[in-house]
Amino acid sequence: MTTITAPELEIAVLVLGMAILLVEAFATKIDKRVLAFVAIAGLALVLVASFFVAPSASTSQTTGFWSFYTADRLSMFFKQFSLVTTIFVLILMIDYAPVVRASFPGTAPQAGLGEFFALPIFTCVGLMYLVSAIDFVFIFVSLELVTISFYVLVSFTRRNPITLEAGTKYLVLSALSTGFLVYGIAWIFGVTGQTNLQQIADVLANPATDRNAALLGMVLVLVALGFKIAAVPFQIWVPDVYQGAPTPVTAYLSVGSKAAGFIVLLRVLEPFLILPRRWDSRNWPMFPFSSLDIPKVEILPTTISAGGQNG
Repeated sequence: MTTITAPELEIAVLVLGMAILLVEAFATKIDKRVLAFVAIAGLALVLVASFFVAPSASTSQTTGFWSFYTADRLSMFFKQFSLVTTIFVLILMIDYAPVVRASFPGTAPQAGLGEFFALPIFTCVGLMYLVSAIDFVFIFVSLELVTISFYVLVSFTRRNPITLEAGTKYLVLSALSTGFLVYGIAWIFGVTGQTNLQQIADVLANPATDRNAALLGMVLVLVALGFKIAAVPFQIWVPDVYQGAPTPVTAYLSVGSKAAGFIVLLRVLEPFLILPRRWDSRNWPMFPFSSLDIPKVEILPTTISAGGQNG
């Protein structure tokens, strides 16, 4: 019996997206909404196949070609979640097709519809890779695949000034957050010499590691991910982008990308959770009062309250 492996799911979705793009380019006389139905059927088949993939945690595999990829239960669940989300978004896009047609006046009747139905498939590939990424390089590549697809989707009806403004703001702020991400990864790599999250955890467990620089890199990565998941105070782009983007794209942005972003956040934070347990508070320069004697600090509220009663 042939077994299905987790990487084959992403490969199948990627092939589906490329096939739809090729058909859209050469089959000009068909109803382009047929491509959306084909995409929905293909994604549904991949979703069914995902239930026959046995989850296998591979975080311990720190060598070899697949050291950047894991297929644990968490990633498998969110792969299925990404597939379901994309299917519903494509259903919304079929209903939204007349609006897309109206945004390209003076062109062919179905101009732009094929790309509008194909881009969510590539976004889905990025989301599926993103939830399985356990290496900073793979996290970056997957995240940019998702982000670049959203660049196009957000500003797809570009004749609309509000949509164009939303796309520009999303492009500029996403590029800024990408700069933070790359700079943070560079700091972490400079300290640890590794990009694999498990290997980074092993290096950080060594007391000789410069943890101040590693924490600086982690803060920069958290700022970048804060932009991606619209966490406070990095949510300033959300109102304009959600208002200006096409409705199905807004739904996709608010659900699919956020879910994958939180999984990446959990995976990235995991290697750094070892620091509070292994780091003496006297070596933490970010807290200048950490060297105070704790009993003395605890006496302060009692002394103040006693003084107030005497007064």
